[in-house]
Amino acid sequence: MRAAFIVAPRQFEIREVPTPEISDHEMLVKIEACGVCSSDMTAYKDSYSEELKKANPFPRRAGHEPAGTVVEVGKQVKGFKVGDRITGYFADDAYAEYVAVDPSHFAAHRGHGYVITKIPDGTPFEYALGEPLMSCVSIARTANPELGDYVFQVGAGFMGLGIIAGVASPKLREYIVADLDDGRLRLAEELGATVTLNPAKVDVVAEVMKITKGRGVDVAIEVVGQPVGIKMTGEVIKTNRAKVILAGWHQAPGTYELFNWIKCPIIYSPQGIGMSTDHQSELERAMWALEKGIYPMEKLVTHKYRLEDIGQAFEDNLARKPGFIKGVVLPFMS
Repeated sequence: MRAAFIVAPRQFEIREVPTPEISDHEMLVKIEACGVCSSDMTAYKDSYSEELKKANPFPRRAGHEPAGTVVEVGKQVKGFKVGDRITGYFADDAYAEYVAVDPSHFAAHRGHGYVITKIPDGTPFEYALGEPLMSCVSIARTANPELGDYVFQVGAGFMGLGIIAGVASPKLREYIVADLDDGRLRLAEELGATVTLNPAKVDVVAEVMKITKGRGVDVAIEVVGQPVGIKMTGEVIKTNRAKVILAGWHQAPGTYELFNWIKCPIIYSPQGIGMSTDHQSELERAMWALEKGIYPMEKLVTHKYRLEDIGQAFEDNLARKPGFIKGVVLPFMS
């Protein structure tokens, strides 16, 4: 089978490797689609800290947003059969044609095991990206703004737009979203944002304070993964017990300004479904929401790539290619 390896900074290599042989406790899954996640860019660019570089030497595998078809089932596997269409988190190396999956596997670095569910009938594999969607569900449930709240969000990429889809509500006084891409801001408005601000064109903090009459926002959601996002959320929150949701994936070294935390916010970090107490439930909720049209994946999944074009997929993600929101690798696409 073919699998993608990161062999050097910003360099993929497609290699022929043996198709996994499964044990009685495993099943073989044909990867039909795997999302391109911005959290993989650090491994791709090799912008880890020196300590993490030593712990993650080249060649590196990647791909943790898989959807696929069960093609072989071990004797001890319960609940799955050949032909099942599944999604969730069940691999970290899914930029490949096949993966072996032990449904009982425990991923210590995530604090939970593999989380798997069936894909709703009629839903294309490239839309059934269970891992990021269940994170969006967890973030929405953690944010849970109250009647009349002001909500601010910085970042309107794929995750940010998914969060808006799950959080926006008529019960909110305003849902203010900041991003540098006007196209993404227009889509944010379609999904429920009531005010959109481009930091390249306006002073976001001043505008938010004007909107809230100097009070600041009740809930601030950071989906950037960079120090600038942390700084901005700190500047716009109200004093005393604002809720800050750190959904951005912060994994590269940086200098963070935390002075505004003196306002005493309550800080949550649900990215990677870390705040969840029932991961399986949130994956199933995500598939329900997808089936109901709450997550308009036909608008959010904008680019599809063959496995051999995975390097271009990553470069398009890094470059914020115009119109790019979410790329998906389809290993068997011709």
